[in-house]
Amino acid sequence: MRRTTTRCGPAPTRRATASGEGRRALRSGLLALGLLALGAGASSAQMIFDGNIVFANNTSGTFAGQFVGAPQTDSTTCVAGTSAAQLGTVEFTHNVYADPLLPNAPYQMNVIPNFRPSVGSPAWGRSLAVPNDGFFEQTCYSGALSPNPDEDWIPVSTWGNNPTPAQLAAPNQGWVYYDSTGAHRHDLHLASNGDPSPRPLKVYAQADGVHGINLYSSQTWSPDTNYEVRGFLRVKDQATLTIPAGVVILEDVATLGTIVVERGGKISAVGTQDALIIITSNDPPGSMVRGAGGGIYLNGYAKVDNSNSCAGDSSVSEGGAVGFYGGNDDNDNSGQLKYVRVEFAGKEVTPNNELNSFTFNGVGRATKLEYLEAFFSVDDHFEFFGGTVDLKHAIGIDGCDDGFDWQMGYRGRGQSVIIRTTPTSLRQAIRTGTRGSRRTTTRTPYTQIICSGRSNATVANFTMVGDHRSGPSLPGPTSAVNLRNGTAGTVLNSICYNYKTAALKIDVNETWRAHCLALPVAPAVVCGGQLDVPVASGHVFVSRSAPNPFRNQVSFNFELAKAGDVRVDIFSASGQRVAALRPGTLAAGQHNLTWKVDRDTPGGVYFYKVLTDGAESTRQDHSSGLKHLLQTWPGPSWSPGSTGPRCGGAGRTGEPSNVPSPEVDRMGRSVNRFRNWPTRPCVGSWLSRRSRLRRLVRHFSGVRGCHR
Repeated sequence: MRRTTTRCGPAPTRRATASGEGRRALRSGLLALGLLALGAGASSAQMIFDGNIVFANNTSGTFAGQFVGAPQTDSTTCVAGTSAAQLGTVEFTHNVYADPLLPNAPYQMNVIPNFRPSVGSPAWGRSLAVPNDGFFEQTCYSGALSPNPDEDWIPVSTWGNNPTPAQLAAPNQGWVYYDSTGAHRHDLHLASNGDPSPRPLKVYAQADGVHGINLYSSQTWSPDTNYEVRGFLRVKDQATLTIPAGVVILEDVATLGTIVVERGGKISAVGTQDALIIITSNDPPGSMVRGAGGGIYLNGYAKVDNSNSCAGDSSVSEGGAVGFYGGNDDNDNSGQLKYVRVEFAGKEVTPNNELNSFTFNGVGRATKLEYLEAFFSVDDHFEFFGGTVDLKHAIGIDGCDDGFDWQMGYRGRGQSVIIRTTPTSLRQAIRTGTRGSRRTTTRTPYTQIICSGRSNATVANFTMVGDHRSGPSLPGPTSAVNLRNGTAGTVLNSICYNYKTAALKIDVNETWRAHCLALPVAPAVVCGGQLDVPVASGHVFVSRSAPNPFRNQVSFNFELAKAGDVRVDIFSASGQRVAALRPGTLAAGQHNLTWKVDRDTPGGVYFYKVLTDGAESTRQDHSSGLKHLLQTWPGPSWSPGSTGPRCGGAGRTGEPSNVPSPEVDRMGRSVNRFRNWPTRPCVGSWLSRRSRLRRLVRHFSGVRGCHR
């Protein structure tokens, strides 16, 4: 909900480099183990902010400086010295001030960002326990993305992001979109845009072609038709709108096209990764702008705190004549949204009264939300007014307002969410609370606690990226997380990076009072000490040199003496961890795991350790573990006993030879995996690394000497 007059416009393409000063690790502290208090109400209105990476969120260059806010003198429940800095560095001791290594994540116009931290990031291999409630997935990393490329849940749409002719000739792959005007997209099936497989258009409007229509009975749309929504398309009580994968919905700019699912109605919009459902503007590609449509609203019967919905009262939605929400059923079901993208939405109805991309009003937890993208909106990406609905795997890109905004008694959960706010707006990634809430025509104070109790959301594995650039047209964004106006909330295992004011900002005494009345306990550490017994180790080779094509996967074979929870850590030659494979609990016996290698991974030797809990580690175990050979090493042109791939590709000199040199033979006898490889032009570079390789093999395997 936007409450300033800052206007959002195109951002310049300049980019500032984040400062590397002040990088240091947080000192260790004692950990109090216990259960998270996550219920609603005043007795559980704590703030938990732990296991997060905070960096470069202002110019202070200090860890404590990443936290802003303290109770005022009339807050009698908090002891002297209470502050956001104390909460983030003393009360919770597992936040870290270190560069997350996200060099390509801040805003660059029409540049596809990379939200996966680089090799060596402190995000890898660390996390705290998340609630074991069936929703959260325990990770061993901070932020929204795993270090493993095969676990990438945000593949880019090939048709939507400046496709090549070859990509257009094949079916679309991926679902995430970054084109700020639509000038280079071909994913809407429009004949006028030269898109593949153009479709007919069906208009949903009254006979006058202007006003929206109501759906009183269930409908299923066709996957081979585009739909244009004029005015408010309302799914009424007892009706279900089913939208199959691949459907494109155009919201009419002139009539404020908006989809509204009313209380008792349902929507089933289920796309796939390669055939998502797109809700966008009916402006022509190349002329698409923010604020062109109303996005999608779900109104439910779950509890809220801005009206006594438990007793039958209703709340009025933001955004004009959207309708009413709220009730007494936290398990209410408004349907399902999966692989749905809303673009260019957030229409301003009146000042500070705007439509969002996704708005969830009193929506219950039986509603399923996953794999959603909000792109280039005027108002919030995802806004929650009360209710208990959860959100997993979502991305909000370059909106003008808040990324994940909760208020009015919201008690849901979120995990694996990426938020990048435009640099042209003074907003936050996570923002909570309101300055009072609306009940029909009167305002009630935010200190009021009725029906649902206070807002108290729990989120984990968020990646929040701001923008440090300055200037009259670049006012924000300000804070990664802003807890305000009496809310409670838990933020775990997340990345807060590159904001102008704070990683965590806490406002108003009422927020502090509820927290200080019942201080919470910290969650337990789950990574960094439990999987610590190496049962096997070795080294593999990633090849990308001519004439070898790049191979995108390598395999590890190993044997477990008994069942256990397993992790395979993969390190570069410099000792930095590149990836971690976590297959979970494996039975005793032989196993094979595959590392799907990112194309950005440089060629060279990589070392790995197989770790498990409770296994006995002996020298014999280590040595036998080194029987694991890279199944695809080093490329299709190589086989044991052959002369191997030739050197002499780009950047190399000398004529390749098919005859192994004496030096290579000697190296082969010393380190078996390099026998008969490489050919003479490469000998010098490998011989110069011979002692280093031996040391690294000994270090990562835990045994003496080279393994044969």
